[in-house]
Amino acid sequence: MDTLRAALQRLERAVGRLEHAAVGQTGRAVARTRELGDQVREARTAEALAVANAEEMSRRLESAIGRLEAVLES
Repeated sequence: MDTLRAALQRLERAVGRLEHAAVGQTGRAVARTRELGDQVREARTAEALAVANAEEMSRRLESAIGRLEAVLES
């Protein structure tokens, strides 16, 4: 009977360690998910800025081309 009690105690301690490890993993996973979410938001902001800059450059180039064509035609 003592052997059974000792085995059950070891089992309970092992389950406790597993539960503790699972909580730690969950906490790290939540933190990593938040970190990745922040990185995605930053990347989207950078992308939007890059697109806006590209559009502005395109407008400027079109304007410059138009002025050059006007000069060449005159």
